Amino acid sequence: MTDEKRKILDRVYEQIDRRKKELLSLIPDIHEIEDGFIIRSFSDWKNCNDNNAIKYKRIPNINKPEEIVMLFYLPKGTIFEMKKRNYINFITCLSGSVEIDVNNKIIFLDSYSKVSLDHKEFCGRAIRNTYLITTNRI
Repeated sequence: MTDEKRKILDRVYEQIDRRKKELLSLIPDIHEIEDGFIIRSFSDWKNCNDNNAIKYKRIPNINKPEEIVMLFYLPKGTIFEMKKRNYINFITCLSGSVEIDVNNKIIFLDSYSKVSLDHKEFCGRAIRNTYLITTNRI
């Protein structure tokens, strides 16, 4: 192969790589959870005010609009600060693992486990990439 053809080929490969990166950046993140569900996009999700790494989506209850149900995504290593959260009475871990400190009592939640909180003030950290569902219903 001549040197001129090699330069043209290199330029073509460079343009293909650049365009591939541009196109891949448009595809949402893919997150697999243990039972095979795939959540493909955070496009309609909101960032938590306290920590932009935490994504959440409110799930409306059509029959009981006063119920607050939230789906959260916490990337591995995410720390959420001690804070009073009046909208959370129960936490269900769908996938991942999280450590929660409630009133100086450490609670570990793994996939498919649920806890009822005695206090609304708590902090914690995500041990693995974690999906949580929270609700305020008693």
